[in-house]
Amino acid sequence: MQTEPDIAGTGIVLLGSFNPAIFTPTWFALQKLLSENEAETADLEMVHNQISVFQTEWFNLQVTPDRFSIETTQAPNVRVRDLVARLFDEYLPHTPVAAMGINYSVHVRARSNEEWNRIGMTLAPPEAWGSWREKLDLAGESGGMKSLMMSQPIPAGRPEGSAINITVEPSTRVGAGQAGVFVLVNHHFAVASANSGNGRSLTELLDQYFEKCEGMSNEIFEHIMSLGHGDQG
Repeated sequence: MQTEPDIAGTGIVLLGSFNPAIFTPTWFALQKLLSENEAETADLEMVHNQISVFQTEWFNLQVTPDRFSIETTQAPNVRVRDLVARLFDEYLPHTPVAAMGINYSVHVRARSNEEWNRIGMTLAPPEAWGSWREKLDLAGESGGMKSLMMSQPIPAGRPEGSAINITVEPSTRVGAGQAGVFVLVNHHFAVASANSGNGRSLTELLDQYFEKCEGMSNEIFEHIMSLGHGDQG
């Protein structure tokens, strides 16, 4: 049975060298990356040479001199891929970009506290702690798994410098800290430099891997939630 997340986010993070001051709703509208109405209704929190932050109806953007981050929680999330691809391929092709992360995150409320506990105990068995299980109350109400990260530093079939990182934690947004699960799947890529800049390399990576990463992330999320059902198949 497929699990429906309470909150699902899709984001792209770039590490490189950026000029935050240019990233404003007005500039996006001038480049036809946003409609005039979207730009006018955007919430511009701040903009100067060290940081730019604004939100539109369908995405949140934050840019610092070394980091570009965009996320959406509204379908279709492929709009984020298309926006980033156009931005750096057509308008900022020479922007130095060293790495990219394609990130998928979900917050979901477990059907019961028992299901929620079963997920944590399956991923981090209290039995493995021996006598510390009782001393730390790892199987009780006050102790247990707070954060777990799994990583595959060299995924088969992906470019050199790639990695897959999975984080599982209690959700701080649903379930009141007692029944919510947060899962983040980060697909990391090194961006190859080219004589014409990094825009083309970035676009090629997005075209090739965005949907594959989404499919894998959904499968990982479903597997984690199945642990609460006692089904680990």
